[in-house]
Amino acid sequence: MKISKRQANLMLLLVAILWGSSYVFAKLTIEAGMHSGLINACRGTMAVVAGIIIFFKDFKKMTWTDVKLGMVAGTINFLGYFLQTDALRFTTPAKNAFLTTLYVVIAPFIVWLIWREHPERKAYISIVLSLIGMAIITNVFADGLSLQYGDFITLVSAVFWAGQLIFFAKFAPQASSPWVLIIMIGFCQGLFGWIAALLFERPTFAHVHWVQALVPLAILSILITFLAQGLQLIGQAHTDTTTAGLILMLESFFASVMSVILQYDPLTPQLIIGGIILLLSNAIIQVDLRTLPFIKKQ
Repeated sequence: MKISKRQANLMLLLVAILWGSSYVFAKLTIEAGMHSGLINACRGTMAVVAGIIIFFKDFKKMTWTDVKLGMVAGTINFLGYFLQTDALRFTTPAKNAFLTTLYVVIAPFIVWLIWREHPERKAYISIVLSLIGMAIITNVFADGLSLQYGDFITLVSAVFWAGQLIFFAKFAPQASSPWVLIIMIGFCQGLFGWIAALLFERPTFAHVHWVQALVPLAILSILITFLAQGLQLIGQAHTDTTTAGLILMLESFFASVMSVILQYDPLTPQLIIGGIILLLSNAIIQVDLRTLPFIKKQ
């Protein structure tokens, strides 16, 4: 599938919107009595079933390379998600969201250390602006940014999210089909999720309202786990890691917008100002600054 870098970036923007909406659906499943392990188990299992049904022809052609790539990607994905969620028991959602976004800073340095690929100079401006925007949106400095145990776990999860970003860009194109890879990621989510749920969450099963949880679970599985990650795989194959990370960082902004629309949270000056800064940082990374009239050499 041949697409331009601009089309790939638009694809990743759609991924950020879908991911942003996932917080609302995750909240609905939690309100239905589900815990993190069980949510992961169900969404992974449903993603695998839907993926095999929809892409059965691709699934039949799955290779041993697909299996290996999928297991690695799925393990990274699960660890990032599990640690990020578990950290919420020991830290605030604002700190959790802000520290998680540090994967955008971590990823380019990993790429530079291992592959000696330098990001564009304007990427550093975008990274700094993005972090400022996220800090404003989450109001993370209101009570001080002293690192606690939960914050450390969140930082570890950010390393895994950076790893996923890099893995998708560097190795995922080797798979026979992005959708086969997503099926394998769903398999890992389901497998590890069921293990965690059965070991640590069994007493909570009796309190789950399954009918209430079914619709948001289906949306999380098909739209978020399957479609969004599939689009991410395709998009990242046609753009650079730093740009992809900065676009995907808009996830938290869209999550806040969705939360305001559905009246979970009020519209605040922090959301408006932080959102504008995040959008500006993405505009900088998308535009060739040398073509601007006030920068272009005469």
